[in-house]
Amino acid sequence: MKKVRLSIVGLIAVLLVAIFFYLDNRELNALINDRSYPMVEDPTQHPQPLTDKPRQIHDMDVHLTKLYSRNDAKGLYFGMWYNKRNPIMNNEEKDWRREMGEVEFLVKAVDSNGTTYNGKTNGSVQGTFTTFRYIQFDDFKYDDLDLEELHLSFYPIFNEGKKALPNEQPWMEDTIQVE
Repeated sequence: MKKVRLSIVGLIAVLLVAIFFYLDNRELNALINDRSYPMVEDPTQHPQPLTDKPRQIHDMDVHLTKLYSRNDAKGLYFGMWYNKRNPIMNNEEKDWRREMGEVEFLVKAVDSNGTTYNGKTNGSVQGTFTTFRYIQFDDFKYDDLDLEELHLSFYPIFNEGKKALPNEQPWMEDTIQVE
């Protein structure tokens, strides 16, 4: 009888841990698995996807969601996620500007026509072992006839006295083909 009680207590403990992980990561999993749009504010209409699937930035353990634009062809929205122990994101070399403990980035996008857009990280979602960052470009205009690819560069922002400046060199870069 003692073994049965011990088994029941063990099963209950495992179920409680599983429920905790599920609840702690519910919003994060929806964003990562494309069940929720990577936009801080919920859109009134379904945004238009510009890419067909999420991708990993080359040799880094940083992933990007699909890229989205609003239906009026303005704005670019996507997200990136990474493990909380990622050495790149936990860099302590400089006085990096942080939001909720995460390094902030200036994200530069250059389209196939050479037009440059500046975006920024805009909020985050914390999971048990993973962090998701929202990225938003307000000045982006999508013209489906001309846009073939976007080159993305991620510049961490550091504090220089009272000013916030982007790093001279990007930490990550990737070129993404647009549908």
